[in-house]
This record gives sequence, structure tokens and C-alpha cells, in this order.
Amino acid sequence: MRFNLRSRVVLGVLALGASRLLAAGETAPATPWAVPTASGFTVPGLPAVTGRIHVDKFGYLPDERKVAILSDPQAGYNAAESYKPGKKLEVRRVGDDAVVFKDEPELYNAGKTDAASGDRGWWFDFTKVDAVGDYYVFDPEKKLRSHVFRIAPDVYHGVLRAAVRALYYQREDIAHRPPFAEEPWTDAATYTQDRRARSLAARDDASTERDLSGGWMDAGDTNKYPTFLPEVIHPLLYAWRENRAAFTDDFAIPESGNGLPDLLDEVKYELDWLVKMQDTDGGVFIKMGVIDYAGGAWPLSQDKRPRYYGPKASASTLAAAGIFAHAARVYREFPEWKSFAADLEKRAIRAWKWCQTNPRSYEVDDGTIKSGDADKNAVEQDRWEALAAMHLWALTGQATYHDAFRKGFLKFRQLAEPFWSPYESGQAEALLDYTRQKGADKHVEKRILEQLRNSAKSPKFMPQDEKSDLYRAWVAPESFHWGSVLARTGYGKIAQDAVIHGSGVPKKQLRQRALDMLHSMHGVNPVGIVYLTTMGGYGAEVSATRIWHDWFMPGTPLAANPVPGLVVGGPNHSYTGDIEWLKKQPDAKCYADFNEPWPSNSWELTEPAIYYQAMYVRLLANFARPYGAE
Repeated sequence: MRFNLRSRVVLGVLALGASRLLAAGETAPATPWAVPTASGFTVPGLPAVTGRIHVDKFGYLPDERKVAILSDPQAGYNAAESYKPGKKLEVRRVGDDAVVFKDEPELYNAGKTDAASGDRGWWFDFTKVDAVGDYYVFDPEKKLRSHVFRIAPDVYHGVLRAAVRALYYQREDIAHRPPFAEEPWTDAATYTQDRRARSLAARDDASTERDLSGGWMDAGDTNKYPTFLPEVIHPLLYAWRENRAAFTDDFAIPESGNGLPDLLDEVKYELDWLVKMQDTDGGVFIKMGVIDYAGGAWPLSQDKRPRYYGPKASASTLAAAGIFAHAARVYREFPEWKSFAADLEKRAIRAWKWCQTNPRSYEVDDGTIKSGDADKNAVEQDRWEALAAMHLWALTGQATYHDAFRKGFLKFRQLAEPFWSPYESGQAEALLDYTRQKGADKHVEKRILEQLRNSAKSPKFMPQDEKSDLYRAWVAPESFHWGSVLARTGYGKIAQDAVIHGSGVPKKQLRQRALDMLHSMHGVNPVGIVYLTTMGGYGAEVSATRIWHDWFMPGTPLAANPVPGLVVGGPNHSYTGDIEWLKKQPDAKCYADFNEPWPSNSWELTEPAIYYQAMYVRLLANFARPYGAE
């Protein structure tokens, strides 16, 4: 999403030795790295499974609408697979194989091929099945079943736990060892050299050394960027604020058992690093990391390349001001974190003052530190100024910040564009947060809520016809880009935002849209994959197994076995690599399970990122309940 081609070319050349070469006379498969279609007898005692009956591989809430998608591919890499369901399908309970429901599938859209997927299909509605238990959909004529799924109020708690723990595995400068890290995903502390990071402008000057250790690696690369955090920290904090009961103190991270929510413990690990990136005058350094692509090592604890930090910038300082202020609002609720919250408040104010007394900067990142461009343009910085002002006003009550928010709130994409955008919606939840604040300007509040209400009636926000997408998870065609899961989870999150904050909106339909977007992340998609890594232990028979990540590169012992719970980028119809069959796919099928280097450019589809992770957690948090919840 943010890596330039030149950077990946160099990385690819370094990794080519790990790629498998074809032997003489050997023919390359027509669809290398395609996600395998589920088939055969994979669960003892159950019928053969088929990938043509799509269900959420984790399960469903008892009170929601439950629809299995039956697909018959017409276009794309799997077009040769043919499936037509029998006249009646059944839902069977695992354990005693009892038939608890049966009905006829409904032909989708008069048998027309769905444009996004290249499939035609049927819907099988089994909403009436609402008792807690494990089930599968069965076609008695074809003798084929769906993946097993669970129905329960707490069905997503384990998935939520895995997604939060994935952030723990992204931590730097901490040893990943049992009992917190599971085998084989263990390593000594990584990037301990960040304790002595030097200024990019004075690489040989030891007096510029700063302790910038800790925090999360940004994505599949190990560098760290304050300007990429607004769409990470804000949605994670809002996830906790929206559903505090879901984030218990038993997620098996080092802080578990301390009596505090593990999600906030995990976020604090990143905040502690961001604090280190702020200079004494309030300014924040724009990024830090390596300055070359060569010399990487495996495991990551063996990568000893020197690391550097860039200059202070208005973009990174504005980003930090908003994050510090929001975090101070959350952490001050806990007696154990009172002093931490007080320090964050002071830092937010210092960052704000720095931005008010220093000129804006737009070309600070010259690319010497690899590899993402951390600069932000004037409009983006205007939005962050308004964002920081809102949180500072909510934190301090000072009119200066309120005035700044009222001056700039219309710059948010959600108000500047015709409808509530799914992009940057994690940080833009501040708009809805504002409407709940005592002393909010009634005119501003009205403008925000009117936009949300009007958007809910727009086909660009939510299809008015449920037949808009075979897989019941419509996104705009232009959303199938690098990092498409951001749009997918964003659409789901804002649908639920409208349920919570909207008036005069179809709340039942909106809630189901949010759930259907979640189901699309869990296997109800034309590829049939869970867009999270290594989720077999959580009930998913098919999940991502290969990702572009420095810890899980080709040729390493973990190349096909990344840690559980990392969210991958998703289908990308702008893929530029050399796997030709990918370029010919319908939008929603432009995905492969691979981690090949240049020129295959797997990072354009399979690289995870902490911003993908955060938005997925934010969407999931709306529906997750702790184990045993009713």
C-alpha cells in the first residue's frame, strides 16, 4: 500500500535464492499459489467438504440472519469447478449428526453471474437455527458439506484474542518466549540496537543516540512510523470504549493477570515507544528504521543493522498530539495509569504548541530510511489538527481546542465527501465521539449526524438492494486495491457506527451489513479463505498460510507457518507482479496465498499491517463477547 516498486525490487533480488526454481522440462502450474479449494474427508466422521458452500468458518451469533452462499464459478482461476446444489439442503449438528433444519436454496439474481466474483450462485437461509452448538450445511444429493461452524454469543472471542495477540507478535525489543509466545513462533529480543538509534543527519555522531526501542513493527517490514498510527491507535481505543467487556485480562500476553484490560496493555506498549519519539520541545520525529535493504537476517533477532531516526515534522507531531490526547482520556480511568495519562496529556499539549509555533512541513521524509513515505499533505494535516483539537478539548475542556475543532471539522473525509467514507473511519470516529460530549456545538453535532443519516440511505454507503453482491458483502469496485481489507472492514465498521449513533436509519439492515462484512473476512468470499493467518486452531480449515513479512520469508523455517491472527492485505485488482493469472481475475478473486519476492510482488496482496489489524479488531469488537456470555 505504501511501498514503492524500487524498494521491493531490491528486496526481491536478495530473497530470490529462497524461491523454488523449475527443473528442466517441468511445467509451471497454470495458477501457482492459488488458494486451494477445500475438498475431501477432512474431519473424521463427517462427509466430504466442498469449498462451494461458503459459511463463516468461525460461526454466527444466534440472533443474526445466517445465509450460506452456494457458488458455481463462471469466471476466474476456478471456473472449471462446477456445482449446482440439490433441491434441499440441511443444517446438521456435529456430534449426533441430527438434521436441525432443511430448506430449498434460493437462486441468486435470476442466475446471473456476479460481476465482482465471476460466480453465479444461491443463498441458503438458515436463520432459524439459533441454538448454541457446532453445525455444518449438508447437500444430501451431492453428499457434500460446508466447513463446520459454531453458533453462540461468544463465538468470536477466540478470534478477537488471536487478532490482539498478533500485535504482541509484532512487538520489538522483547523476547518472544513461552508461556506467552507459542512454539514455533519464538525468538530472542529483536532490534535492541534501537536503544542507541542515531539521527539520520549525523549518523557518525554518538551524541545523537536516543533510546527509541520497543513498539510494533509496522507491517511486514520492521520499521516504525508515527504518521501511520492514527488509523491504528484511535480505532483500537474506540474498540475498547465500545465493548469493554470483550477485552478481558487473559489474552496470554506478558501483562495478562495484572487486573487491566489486555488490549490497553498492548496499546500501551506502542504508546511507550511513541513517547520516546517526542523531543523535549514537543516535536515528534517522523520515522525510524534501517537505511538499506541489504543485510537482513533470520531470525529477526539476528538483524543487527544500525537504525536511524528522521527529523521532526508537523505531520508526525500532529499525529502524536491526537493520539496522546485520546489515550490520556482512556488511561486516566484506571488508577494504575493515572500518572501515565497525566504525562500523555502534557505531551499532547506540548505537541500541539509545537505545531502552532513551527511551520508546516510536507517533504521531510526523503526516503533514506526505508521504506514507507511518512509525509502527509496539507489536507491530511488539516484533518489531524482538527482530530487532535477534538481530543484535547474533550480531555481539557479548553475553548481554544473546541474552536480549532469547529474550524476544521469539515475537513474530515466523512464530511468533505458525498457520503461517510470507509477510509480513515477509525480516526474519524472522533466526529461521533464529539456528538456525545457535554458542551458540543449543536450546529456541528447536527451537521455530523445528518451526514451519517443521509449516508445510510446512499448506495455508495450501503446497497439498497441486498442482491447487489452474491457474497452479501458489497464494496465499491474501486475498493479492490492494495490493502483492500481496510475498505472492507471500514464499510462494516461505519455500518455499525450508524446503528449506534444514527437516527431514522434502517438499524437492523445496517447491523446485518456490518456482520456480513465480518463474515466476508472469515471465508464468505469467492476465494473461500479466512483473511487472517494460521487460524486452524480457532476452527478455520482454510486461512492464509503465506505472507510477505520479514519473519516469514521464503526459505525460512516459518515461510508457510506465520503466527496466528495477522490480517493480510486482501484482493488487489491493481496487482503488478509477474503472476499472469492473477491479473485476469474478477476483482474479488485477485488474491493468492504466497510470499514470493520480486518480480512476483506478493506484498501487494499478502503483507499484513498494524492498520489492517486495528480496523479488523474495531469491527470485530462490535460483536465479540467473552466466553460464557449469553
